[in-house]
Amino acid sequence: MPTTSPLIRTALLLLCIACSACVNLQHQLDRHERDLAQLRADMARLQGATHSEIEQVRSDMQTLSGSIEETIVVQRREIQSLQKRLDRMSVAAQPAPSAIEPSEPAAVAAPQDTPAVDTEQTLYDRALQLYYAREYEQSRASFQAFAGQYPTSHLTQNALFWVGMCLYQQKKYQNSIAAFEDLIKKFPQSTKVPESYYWQALAFIELKETLTAEILLETLMQTYPTSESAQKAQTKYQEIKSGNTR
Repeated sequence: MPTTSPLIRTALLLLCIACSACVNLQHQLDRHERDLAQLRADMARLQGATHSEIEQVRSDMQTLSGSIEETIVVQRREIQSLQKRLDRMSVAAQPAPSAIEPSEPAAVAAPQDTPAVDTEQTLYDRALQLYYAREYEQSRASFQAFAGQYPTSHLTQNALFWVGMCLYQQKKYQNSIAAFEDLIKKFPQSTKVPESYYWQALAFIELKETLTAEILLETLMQTYPTSESAQKAQTKYQEIKSGNTR
């Protein structure tokens, strides 16, 4: 019986080993291809989901932007409507020319040697004293006379503010609103403007028009956020929202 030489046996052994290695390598390649295919499928699904999420976010942003723009438009319309109403109230509340004439001419007469600025201050102080004495009608008339006699005085804007306050204290709320509006229009840069908005809002609350009061308080807080009046407006606004206003 012929025998196989060691060299042939070694070659056959190496061939078997090589075949086995090829089979294992093919299995590994097949497995890697399946894993790669699965990875590609997962990436495709992830990309699809991410794209869908991005589109959803974009859609939400567009919806939110449209909602904000709509809110701004509505608020502007409300403010414009309120401004027109205030204009009508201001015109309706304008007193007749005779009503703003001083009721006591002697009270405004000054000595010949008294400077005009001293006269202005004296009249202003007298009108203010009447207010704190709760003589609101006399105080209002005095402040109106002052504003008519000294339209360019640095105290005139304050006088117009106190006219509005006198009318508020007399519960003449519509006339009070018109008086404050007169100040806001004539002296838009006055330090009394924020306080005028605040008291206008309070007058509208007294008239049971809380929505209009809210608009004025919002305008005050947005336009004069650092003012003392804005802080009071924030408190009053929260009271309205919580239903604690009378």
